[in-house]
Amino acid sequence: MESSALLITLRKPGEDERAVFLRSAEIRSLISTLGLRIIYSMEFTIKERINTTYIGKGQAESVREAVLAYSPDEVIIDAFITPREENNLERIFGVPVSDREAVILAIFFQNARSREARLQIEKAEAEYLRPRLADREAKLSQQRGGVRGAKGEGERKIELERRRISERIRALDREIKATEDVRRTQRKSRERSGIFSFALLGYTNAGKSTILNALTGSEVLAEDKLFATLDTTTRALKLPNGQRVLLSDTVGFISNLPEGLVKAFSSTLEEALSADALIIVADASHPDAAGCLEETENTLRNLGALDKARILVINKTDAIADDISYAALKARKYIIAETSMKDRTGIDSLLSAMMKVTDEAFGDITITAACSESLISDLYHDGTVKNIEYGDGEITVTARMRKEMMAKYMGHPEG
Repeated sequence: MESSALLITLRKPGEDERAVFLRSAEIRSLISTLGLRIIYSMEFTIKERINTTYIGKGQAESVREAVLAYSPDEVIIDAFITPREENNLERIFGVPVSDREAVILAIFFQNARSREARLQIEKAEAEYLRPRLADREAKLSQQRGGVRGAKGEGERKIELERRRISERIRALDREIKATEDVRRTQRKSRERSGIFSFALLGYTNAGKSTILNALTGSEVLAEDKLFATLDTTTRALKLPNGQRVLLSDTVGFISNLPEGLVKAFSSTLEEALSADALIIVADASHPDAAGCLEETENTLRNLGALDKARILVINKTDAIADDISYAALKARKYIIAETSMKDRTGIDSLLSAMMKVTDEAFGDITITAACSESLISDLYHDGTVKNIEYGDGEITVTARMRKEMMAKYMGHPEG
């Protein structure tokens, strides 16, 4: 049977109606992705945060009455609440309470497929749970008077659980570090190969995985739901001009992504953000596509990755939701490609944009020198050999390589 939830959304005094609507739509999408049914929703204006319950006493009482009337399995509040606030609200409502972070954590846990993703999610979940157990222990201690040695059975169980979680976090740290070391070694190997790399980034459900599949012929899972992709997937691609590149897909962004999850997926993001150029995908069917792009840019800015060459893919142009937001996307100072994976249009435009970026980074070099196997070997290693002509005791080689690599060959004749 489908579980049900009562949703609480919050707004600031005088907050823009459109912003409230979009935020409400997003949390509803998250809850739907989790497989929960919203049976009732309530919206409150919060002038100031109450440090014991977040919402006001009268508001909490209204929720309690709604819980009695509609009997939801849980209450979800679209905010980041403290363990103390959560416990107090659960006592008032009589049902479990989840905040925004718990919802996103649950979606990540639901969608984690690779070993690395599962490790990262388990750690983030453990970090989220640990302070909540600590708060419950403090509450029990207060009820018992805090007398040393006078602990009840509940306290002993909580202490054991806290110790178990702390030990598990340490074990997860070791396992995650091992996977990071492997990933780092693989990345260094690719970097030494000199192959140019692109990273697909953007708001969750913008269509990054579908674009990866369309360009490379891969079959990476691409579903019409939030956070369908949690793992970085890298595929090779040969552009129409013969340039070989790598293309990586990674986890999507969202507004107010919990800090614990950003930290948990730092190694995954690092893999994508080590790319030479970024392909940022914007969803034209989203009612606030421009706002989603700004959220993506803010995340990338915080990660120190906005100094790279960038392509903006305006995807899902078959279902543009807001003309003003769409116009704002087109006005951005990016190399822009418009696509619709549903209609299979715009792929050539994206490939052209990628070639434009690589043309800025690569150039052709022609070298005439005495026949040398080591020279030819070096050119194959550092670039793509396009042509070799053999003459009387000498060779003429034309190769394409990164412009910064050309200096290595400038001492050769015609180099």
